[in-house]
Amino acid sequence: MTPTNPSQSPTPFSTLPSIHDLPAELVDLVIGHAHADTSLLAACSLVCKAWRPAARHHLFSNTKLNVNNASSFINIVDSETSTVAPFVRHIDANDNCEDGRWVDNHFMGLQPHLLPSLTSISLTSPETLSHTTLSTLHSFNRLKELRLAECEFGDFTQVQSLLCSFPLLESLYLEADWPEPHAVLPTNTSPAPRLRELHLRCEMSHILEWFLMQPAVAPVSKLTLHGLDTVELPIVTRYLQALGAALTRLTIVPSGYVYDSMSDHLDLSFNPCLRYLKLSIDCDGDNLLMASTLLSQLESPAFEEVELSFYSVRQGPKINRQWADLDALLATPPFASSRATITAMSGAAQAKETLPLCQKRGALRTQQF
Repeated sequence: MTPTNPSQSPTPFSTLPSIHDLPAELVDLVIGHAHADTSLLAACSLVCKAWRPAARHHLFSNTKLNVNNASSFINIVDSETSTVAPFVRHIDANDNCEDGRWVDNHFMGLQPHLLPSLTSISLTSPETLSHTTLSTLHSFNRLKELRLAECEFGDFTQVQSLLCSFPLLESLYLEADWPEPHAVLPTNTSPAPRLRELHLRCEMSHILEWFLMQPAVAPVSKLTLHGLDTVELPIVTRYLQALGAALTRLTIVPSGYVYDSMSDHLDLSFNPCLRYLKLSIDCDGDNLLMASTLLSQLESPAFEEVELSFYSVRQGPKINRQWADLDALLATPPFASSRATITAMSGAAQAKETLPLCQKRGALRTQQF
């Protein structure tokens, strides 16, 4: 019998690589492909300790709470044996009437000492926020992102008190109502001095007037004004001037008949670093003229994109001239190297005919929504 060559002997199972030998970066990459499959992620977290951090990151970093799971989640993080709390970065709490109300009874169970890594909260609650809920929000004073949707406050001082609780806040979405205050009064503490992203869908004149009372206005670089009304134009103009070169992205969604007076009040020449401007407007001659007037104010050499959002793109004898003027404007500095985006529910393809110069230089993009 020919002796076996040791070099040809089968490799012992004890020396074969195992899943424990995979680099952590590779484990994160593989498990990342399952980020949307909660059942698979839960199974991966039980395979071995090396897989647990990546799996639980995708399972719990963005936790969505509703009437069906809020109580059980709070019980889990409040347990002495809980190991999931450090992975929770963002909580999306939905308290809408369709699913059922739970915030007033359970939201207080979310406490900073239980969620040490939490930096972002999104709360949707269509009724007046209770003192208990407000107190719980106040306690998370290390938040960097806060989103309040469909919320109601007892008065504007509650809004002021809440926003003064977050010195590290960088992003704020505020869709809320409150009674008309007799006057907007200054506060001893500045609201969110590090704020960089601001989305207002509320009585924005109260918020912006208060912001302008501060010794230094937070350098917001991304601003969205949703529901801008005529009476709010003067204070919005002052706020845009105060932001100056800090502002790089601006979205305006007007309401009512504010279009007629927007170009008379707003002056974008005070924002020399603006790179993106989005206007949601009706497709008629006056609004196209207003868009051209606002764009002609820009003096930003870094401007990259203008986005016009319509319900539908239309042509006709009364508006073709305004389309042609807008197209010609976008072919001149500082827009010669920028992009024009037309979004519409219908007729977006017609933008290629209405903006032929943009189309010719390959700067036109159309989108249906």
